[in-house]
Amino acid sequence: MEIKRREFLKLLGGASGAIALGSFGCNQFIDVPDKIIEIAKNGAGIESWKNTICALCPGGCGIKVRLIDGIPVYIKGNPIYPVNQGGMCPLGHSALELLFNPDRVKSPLKKIGLPGGGKWESLNWDEALNIISKKIIELRNEGRPHQVVFLDGSNQHGLMKDHIERFMKAYGSPNYFQFPSIKNDAVPYHLLQGNSKIPSYDFLNAKYVLSFGINYLEESYSPVYYTKLYSYLRGSTGEGRTRFVHIDSRMSLTSANADRWIPITPGTYGALALGIAFVLIKEKLIDANFIKSHTSGYEDWVDKNGIMHLGYKNNVLANYYPERVFQITGVQSETILELARELGNNHPSLVLGGDGSSNNTNGTFSQMAVHSLNALLGNFEKDGGIFYVDETPLKNLPHFELDDIAKQGIEQNPFGNSLDMAFPFADFSIQTLIQNILAEKPYPISVLFIYKGNPLFQTLNHHEFIEALKKIPLVVSFDSFINETNEYANIILPDHTFLEQWNIISNVPSVGFSHIGIQQPVIEPIYDTRSSADILIELGNKAYGNNTKPFPFEDYVSEIKYRVEGVYNSGEGAIVTEGLKGSWLEFLNQRGWHIGTYDSFDEFWNLLLERGGWWNPIRKKKGFSEIFNTPTRKFEFYSQVLKNRIDDIVKKKGIDNSTHDIEFVLGRLNIKTRGDVIFLPHHEPIPYDDGMPIYLTTFQPITNRDGHASNLPLMQEMFGFLTRHYWTSWVELNPETASAYGISDDDWVWIESVNGSIKAKAKIHPGVMPSVAAVPFGLGHTSYGRYAKDYGVNPNSIMKNLYDTINGIPATQSTKVKISKAK
Repeated sequence: MEIKRREFLKLLGGASGAIALGSFGCNQFIDVPDKIIEIAKNGAGIESWKNTICALCPGGCGIKVRLIDGIPVYIKGNPIYPVNQGGMCPLGHSALELLFNPDRVKSPLKKIGLPGGGKWESLNWDEALNIISKKIIELRNEGRPHQVVFLDGSNQHGLMKDHIERFMKAYGSPNYFQFPSIKNDAVPYHLLQGNSKIPSYDFLNAKYVLSFGINYLEESYSPVYYTKLYSYLRGSTGEGRTRFVHIDSRMSLTSANADRWIPITPGTYGALALGIAFVLIKEKLIDANFIKSHTSGYEDWVDKNGIMHLGYKNNVLANYYPERVFQITGVQSETILELARELGNNHPSLVLGGDGSSNNTNGTFSQMAVHSLNALLGNFEKDGGIFYVDETPLKNLPHFELDDIAKQGIEQNPFGNSLDMAFPFADFSIQTLIQNILAEKPYPISVLFIYKGNPLFQTLNHHEFIEALKKIPLVVSFDSFINETNEYANIILPDHTFLEQWNIISNVPSVGFSHIGIQQPVIEPIYDTRSSADILIELGNKAYGNNTKPFPFEDYVSEIKYRVEGVYNSGEGAIVTEGLKGSWLEFLNQRGWHIGTYDSFDEFWNLLLERGGWWNPIRKKKGFSEIFNTPTRKFEFYSQVLKNRIDDIVKKKGIDNSTHDIEFVLGRLNIKTRGDVIFLPHHEPIPYDDGMPIYLTTFQPITNRDGHASNLPLMQEMFGFLTRHYWTSWVELNPETASAYGISDDDWVWIESVNGSIKAKAKIHPGVMPSVAAVPFGLGHTSYGRYAKDYGVNPNSIMKNLYDTINGIPATQSTKVKISKAK
């Protein structure tokens, strides 16, 4: 039944759960099953606590859930879990609003009438799964398993990815994709290092940290992890020994906490990085020994055919002197000199980029330019630099012999591959998916599985994506809510919330040690929902009929236990515990002692559940030949990986490598530069529209990353906690910009692009670059429940449908607009 949160808390005997279920002036409704209401009516009873992992963002924080008579009433950070060390963001504190949300899907649903019409009928689980299994078995028997696509929008890092991959491979489809894709983020590292992993950064030993666009305290892979590192370095223990400088078009949370904020024109981060490189090279503030021994393409060079090629150094010295970089970026020449000298004289210093520097049409080249500064400084595998964590020693799934249908199916071209040369390094592009569905190339799609996420809300190509979804005969969503994407599903299979299900979260990108967190149910499912992982076991095994089953497990938790045996058998690391520091583990390891010794796997498993996770801060030292997996086995300023791929595309386009073929390919890849510079870190101009004077940029408040927390009323009330704009969107403008358009604080402002317009209230302050309009992303839902629908605006809806055509990342910082005061 629906009940006001305050009334439910009163039944539990006080305000002990007020933070979890929302006070802060809220008086919203939650939906609590009658059986739980009856327990609560008995008043406060037996208290207990359970550890699990928060799944409301990719951060992988350990949490402790307080229960009264088995009812969750309060959530706090797990103080012994090393990723967050007891810290929590506001989103994690609101997780019980997810569990008791009145708009949850409580049983399987089937679409009635037209897609997007909003009419549904309830099914029982047998009916729903029979419809799906009948269709996928039919496709398999007809030799068309490759016509099934699985789109994973969970944005989590753990075993579910492996589980879905096994389901799709065993079924016979090469079409499992993640959106957003971590592999796409890693493309710049792949081009320079041949390594497709996201690096970790040794903040604790760095004296100087220079960040380009990456709002790591709010929008990174694990903001609470970075907040803890930052707090340590800023506290009495760290003694403020590390200087932080942040470059961004807007004063983000990271900018505001840095020692210095450098405002910059959007889309020009790579030019600034190369301007800093100019000074480092000119003033010999580089690691000459590392460059000579472990890099290639720094100096001009001659290939095996005797052809001379331009090197990184001469390209930088010729094109990125501070005065020219100032004209591109808006950053003063004197500032460029200061940044370079600080970076080059405060060892160890490190550089990182992302978000603003990557979410643009030139993002790959900008990130290459940023990362190349680490090569100039020799920042690899040393204290205060960049390193790569080891894989967790999880046990591999049992070998499974594919049948002939599966073997033939997975040999088909993946549906996410571009048919027109774009996105040559993309693991997946949502634009490619949309275009291929509409064109039915390389083949039609018969079934689309969508696991969590809301790609329709996030994409830049809303209208075509809707048409693509309508074109697919069967769209099945595994989710807990009806969001914009799920409005076009044929069947919704309601998943448990993370507080009701099992999972393993492992090695969150950029976190500086190997780790696994155990996600376990803190309460039995309160509605007629099922684990998506268990459904895939049932569907996958049913598709194989009487043959050997691809999933030899009764359920997903059995699979998890099987894989965790590998950690137990390895003898590495230790289950997290109070007072166990990485330095102590390393001390014991050097002497042949292991604190992670247990009498049996059952003891290990029970302790894992009790404490919440395992970690191994002792990292194996890696040689340069291991982290530089390029053709030269070195860090490549001149990317042979990129050159080889573009050469291959040109050969496929024509037969004679003609100038016309090369120009066609480069044009399709949106590369304006020509010659050797293509393969070097460089600045590519953004294709902005004429007559649009204002740069539109977006940011994601920590209270509502990706827009998935819009259905949590506490997060709506905190959405604009810094600007005091609640349950609505706003646009941040520099006073100079606002004055030019006659706009005052709290005026309504029209923001107009070539694709449409949105209206938001103005917030005038100097923490944004002139000629920039910064709008938060997260609101503007047209579905997703009573607390999300019709609140605020979605800036993505007016953005141009542009992408980084090298790695496929949506270019959410590449649209220019007009602004005007609304009448």
